[in-house]
Amino acid sequence: MLTKENLGEKFKGLARVFPGIPSYQEREGLRTQDKVVRAQLAARIEEQVKRIDEINSGLVSRGVMLPLAKLDRIGRKLMRLADTIRFASYGYAGLFAATPIDERRLMELYDYDLSLHQDIETVAAAVGTLQQQQSQAWKDDSLEDFQQAVYRLEESISKRETLFTGR
Repeated sequence: MLTKENLGEKFKGLARVFPGIPSYQEREGLRTQDKVVRAQLAARIEEQVKRIDEINSGLVSRGVMLPLAKLDRIGRKLMRLADTIRFASYGYAGLFAATPIDERRLMELYDYDLSLHQDIETVAAAVGTLQQQQSQAWKDDSLEDFQQAVYRLEESISKRETLFTGR
């Protein structure tokens, strides 16, 4: 059964992953906290775009042109994903309505935000692999792994919107 204590534990777990989030115990602050979580997720994605730009610069300086177009496309996709997260509808409108909030749905959304964080970290690890290869012979299979990680993140973000809207 869903209790306030269980919900509180979920919030604490989310706060550990996203520092600077005020206590989720404050009911009226949930919309603002949702925005903070999404802003931090988007910022982490944008960090990866900057790392991709650094990789591109290093490849250009070495005269390796083949992967540049793919990396640029993936970087643009990541920027769109960051914007999708950052500018998504504010969550938890039910808090301000006369009807009580569906705490189960709220918990699902928080769990999903945690899983998005994990997907973003998978993308970050793939970018790290590409950075390591920058000084070695370029391997297309790592670029494929990176593309797959970005694709999974894109699917997760789309599913979050479905979870949020119920469609």
